[in-house]
Amino acid sequence: MKKIFLMFFVSFLFVSCQDSNNSEMNTTSEENQAIFDRNVASFRSFVKGFTDEDIDAQMVLFADSAMWSPPQYNGNEWVDMAAFKEAILGYHQNFDNITFEEGIDLGMGGDPQPAFWSGSVWPTENATSAPNNIRIYGTWRAVHAESGKVVYNKWFGLMFFNEAGKVVRFTDWFDVNGMQVQINAE
Repeated sequence: MKKIFLMFFVSFLFVSCQDSNNSEMNTTSEENQAIFDRNVASFRSFVKGFTDEDIDAQMVLFADSAMWSPPQYNGNEWVDMAAFKEAILGYHQNFDNITFEEGIDLGMGGDPQPAFWSGSVWPTENATSAPNNIRIYGTWRAVHAESGKVVYNKWFGLMFFNEAGKVVRFTDWFDVNGMQVQINAE
C-alpha cells in the first residue's frame, strides 16, 4: 500500500509540475507577444514620424545611448544618435511624401511576406524567443524634392529594444546608391 501511495504521490507531483511549467510557458509566451507587439508599434511610430517629418517623434523612441549602423559604407562603425538624427533630417529635407510599405513580395504570387519577425528556431543551439530583437522588411518610397522623381528601396532593418521599450541598437540595409541612380535616370 505504501508503494502505491508513493507512486500516486510522485505521479501527482510530476503532473502538477508539468502543468505549472506549461502555465508558466503560456504566460511567458503571452508576455513575449506583448513585448513584440509593443516593439512593432514603436517601429510604426518611427515610420509615422518619418512620414510626418517629425524628428522629435522619431528620436523619442531611441535610448540616449543608442547606436546606429548606417546602410552606406562607413568602415563598419556604429555611430551615435547625433549622427543618426543628422541623417534622418537629411531625408526629411530632400524627400517628400515618404511612405513605408510593410512586408516583402517574394515574387511568387499571393500576399507579401510579413514585415516583422523576432526570435528564431534554427540553428537549434542558438534558438531564441527573445521579443526585444526584431527584424523588419518593407519598401520605402518617397519623392525627391528637387527633381520630383519617385524613388523606392527594398529595405531590411534590425532593431534591438531595451526592457523600457527604447531602441538601443539599430542597423539597416538598402541600396543607398540606387536612390541616386533613380534620381539621375532620364
